[in-house]
Amino acid sequence: MRLTLLFAALCVLVSPETGAVNDRALFWQVQSTTAQVYLLGSIHYADQSFYPMRAEIETAFDSADHLVVEINIDEDKAQKYRELVLQQGSFKGEKTIRDAISEETFQQLQFHLRRLGMPLEMVQKQKPGMLVLTLTAVQVMKMGFMPEMGIDAYFLKQALAGKKNIIELETIEEQMDIFLNVTDGDLLLRETLYSMDEAEFLMMDMMVCWKRGDIACLERILFEDALSTYPAFAGIYDTLFFQRNEDMANEIQAFLKSKGTYFVVIGAGHLVGNKGIPELLEEAGFTVRRM
Repeated sequence: MRLTLLFAALCVLVSPETGAVNDRALFWQVQSTTAQVYLLGSIHYADQSFYPMRAEIETAFDSADHLVVEINIDEDKAQKYRELVLQQGSFKGEKTIRDAISEETFQQLQFHLRRLGMPLEMVQKQKPGMLVLTLTAVQVMKMGFMPEMGIDAYFLKQALAGKKNIIELETIEEQMDIFLNVTDGDLLLRETLYSMDEAEFLMMDMMVCWKRGDIACLERILFEDALSTYPAFAGIYDTLFFQRNEDMANEIQAFLKSKGTYFVVIGAGHLVGNKGIPELLEEAGFTVRRM
């Protein structure tokens, strides 16, 4: 498995050695008779090298009345996330992660925690799905990519400064439920740990695909490779991507039936493939144009 699950929530990362001004990126314009929506594939963890954004992306944002994001992560929501991790994402009583996974998975976990410089005591109360998110974040930040530099954060800062209306498509609870309700937490954690060794290679592959705007390449990395090798993950992918795509596409259709200009920043994985949001909007009869 090519780290697809490890980085599914992060979608795409960038290299500190490449600029972004001329990136093709994942960017669409969707129009109706009364409104228009710009769709930008987000990179949730990035660094300074990703900026400035391409001029037409910045211009589209400036023209928008509304910024639409998956979640507006402010300090209140960050605190809510921490509370939910303790309340729902953690084992109660004496139970720890060791009791919830196989011995093989536990040995791999100990190995990778040592590599990351994390004591077991720091994470032993986290359930498998939450632990996957924790390990992902630590791994990515050790590579130099930070959430505060992500595209979502970049445009949220501008929207707040410019007093744009900010609309959320999801809630913290909805996103956490995806990982809290994983049917086979041991399998998810084990395959995530095995694939962590390939992190830098996958990041480079994904960066190259994103930079050249190669949707087919991203679809292969994010979906085809993983699902052909691990069909057991089909349910996870359906929840993590495809069901959410339909829900978000329905909300975007409501924007298109209203008035105004909406600048929508969504994880890049939601915009590729025949189940991606641009395809769903086109099937619904809207004019979708890649920019």
